[in-house]
Amino acid sequence: MRDATRSKRHDQKGANNLSFDHLHKPDHCAEVARLHQNAFAWKPQGRIPLGIHVVNPRHTDGIDYSQWLNPEPFLEFQRKTLADTLAVGSDLMPAVAINHLGDAVLTSMFGAELLMPESSSTTLQEVGPTPVPVFSSIQEAAEWGVPGLDAGIMPEVERMARFYRGNLPPWVHVVAPMPAGPFSTAMELRGSDILVDLIDHPDLCHRFICNCTQLLIEVEKKVRMLVAAPLRDEHISNFCIMGAGLRLGEDSMVNLSPAMIREFCVPAFAQVNQYFGGRGHIHFCSLPHSRFEHIYSALLPASEVAVVSSQFGFEYYEQHLDELRGRLAIEAFYGEDAMQYVCRKYGSFRDWANYFVPRFKNESGLVLYFQAGSLEEGREIWTVWQEAHQR
Repeated sequence: MRDATRSKRHDQKGANNLSFDHLHKPDHCAEVARLHQNAFAWKPQGRIPLGIHVVNPRHTDGIDYSQWLNPEPFLEFQRKTLADTLAVGSDLMPAVAINHLGDAVLTSMFGAELLMPESSSTTLQEVGPTPVPVFSSIQEAAEWGVPGLDAGIMPEVERMARFYRGNLPPWVHVVAPMPAGPFSTAMELRGSDILVDLIDHPDLCHRFICNCTQLLIEVEKKVRMLVAAPLRDEHISNFCIMGAGLRLGEDSMVNLSPAMIREFCVPAFAQVNQYFGGRGHIHFCSLPHSRFEHIYSALLPASEVAVVSSQFGFEYYEQHLDELRGRLAIEAFYGEDAMQYVCRKYGSFRDWANYFVPRFKNESGLVLYFQAGSLEEGREIWTVWQEAHQR
């Protein structure tokens, strides 16, 4: 008890030393929320929102995954990240997310073993433990049921949520650990064998995916209650974007055909929407050479999905705007892969911005997000973006 008290007092001192109050701009926050919501609703507003998250690797010095269930060093990293991000003043909401757990929460609650990442590869932003498949058959998986909220690392997650909320200003939103999509969770727990199960045992797969969905809902609900976030109709993503619905990371659906996505993934999105409100905001990762563009056509007719998020979605938007307009909005760009791509293709980020922004700023349906490695880089990118809107 004495150690815990001393630790808390030390952390409160650190929180007081790094004050955000001078960076709190309520009018700007309201404007950012409006920009995101209007873009996802396809309302023209004369600009393309760009959120710049400053994730400086120097802020992770001295911490690694040996401390992964101790909230103090990770919150300290997030505080520094938030201070740099707010100082840029881009189109992001003031939020801190419990982002370092990866997909560990739900999978641990089903009993999966978790393999820790190498500390040298840790970004403490999106990387997390790797779950080991735990179910030897789809029947075993389907019959497992929905774990209770005392399972796996969930008690530690609740402690983290309380700690984050108690050590941040009330105007800073605290966001739950990144929710993996129900099918992606199911595939992590069953492994690639689930791709055969979908054909051989579709009913059992539906049951298992439904259980994963229900657990996702229960975990999100519990954490939102602990951090005093609305249960419905406010969806700030783990990347500080005001989403159209709860943002789900559904990377594993890239293995499915459009018909299978609509059969096994879309009903789960509808289940989430029904509880939390909004419409689906679905992420999958893409690379320069692997765009997985069949996802867009699979989700385009689905009323349950309003936004698709993927690194190279901005180029799909450029090429298919007429098909997307008014139906499926895009969130895109993210990190170095997209930045290097546009620099190679156009010469520099400025050259790409000067080409892209004048052509599409009076359209809508697009929000961009970028992770800068330093405050200086973030400010430079933001200046370029602002100037491109004046052309």
